[in-house]
Formats: sequence, structure tokens, C-alpha cells
Amino acid sequence: MIRKLLTVALPFLTPFVVYLIYWWTVRRRQLMEAQGRKVAPWEDFPWTWVVTAGAVLTAMTLIATTMLTGGDPSEAYHSPRLEDGKIVPGRIGQ
Repeated sequence: MIRKLLTVALPFLTPFVVYLIYWWTVRRRQLMEAQGRKVAPWEDFPWTWVVTAGAVLTAMTLIATTMLTGGDPSEAYHSPRLEDGKIVPGRIGQ
């Protein structure tokens, strides 16, 4: 059950939760400005740059993980298959 939650539900719901937090923050800021109250300095932080930096770092991590781990890149991947009623797992190699 926890596996399904972590591999299906969490990745599906995360963008909605992030958007809800973003929407709530922007709405709160608009209401504060409409009431004439001062907006906190941390709310002027450049979120676009933070998100972009996070995406670039994630991409770099995925690329580095792909390049530095696993088998020899020149070898072929053989997908899982069914032989004599048994599943033979996938492998990298000849």
C-alpha cells in the first residue's frame, strides 16, 4: 500500500499541492497590498530563479547518475522476457 502511495499518488498530487501553496501565497500577498499593509521582504524573493535552479540541478543529477553508474554504455539492454513459463529479468550485456 505504501509503495502505491509513494509511486503513484505522491507524484500525481505533488504538483497540485505546490500550485495550491503558490496560489495561497499570491492571494495572501494581493490581499495584504489591497489593505495597504507592507509585504514581508522574504516574499519578494525571486522564486522563478529558485525553481529554475532546482530544475537544472535535478537534470544535472540525473545525467551524472546515468553516466557514472550502471553497465558499460556500449553494451545492449535485453528486456525481460518469458521463457518456458518463467520471467527472465532484463539485463545489460551480450
